[in-house]
Amino acid sequence: MIKLADILSEGRSLYVFDFDDTLARSEAYIYVKKRNGSELTLDPAEYAVYKEEPGDEFDFRDFNKMLRNPIAIKDNMRDLKKALSNRQNKVTVLTARALAFPLRYYFKKQHGISPYVVGVASADPKKKSNWIEKHIKKGYTTIYFADDSAKNIRAVDALKAKYPNVKIKTKLVK
Repeated sequence: MIKLADILSEGRSLYVFDFDDTLARSEAYIYVKKRNGSELTLDPAEYAVYKEEPGDEFDFRDFNKMLRNPIAIKDNMRDLKKALSNRQNKVTVLTARALAFPLRYYFKKQHGISPYVVGVASADPKKKSNWIEKHIKKGYTTIYFADDSAKNIRAVDALKAKYPNVKIKTKLVK
């Protein structure tokens, strides 16, 4: 198990946390309209393992609103706060959501913190790994990435072969 303390004091460090089902859970769903006209309702955990079928149309409307009934995932929220406590770290909440404001509002009102929040507006794992790769190119030598999606973890882990001199530690949140 990767301990955040193991990398807190190393080089130029970047800490990246997913939001949904990593830092908090909220009432937000993905709606899948099937080719036959039926509709599925998936929570973020179900969506993370959903196998897309031809004709599926995805609606992420709940993710463009203020959070409904958010509940922090304590261990991961603690890790976020610990990373934020060292001003030399770059700490980012990297979310598939399009809008960052609802998350900023939640962090400030519920936790009294103001992490940098970036919305990539896509569930494509490449979007998150590309964002992290840009920061490797900016000189970050130690990367910590926590996410509940195995697809996102695999996309970031793929950077290890491309950048063998960069320490990349990933944590799959369950």
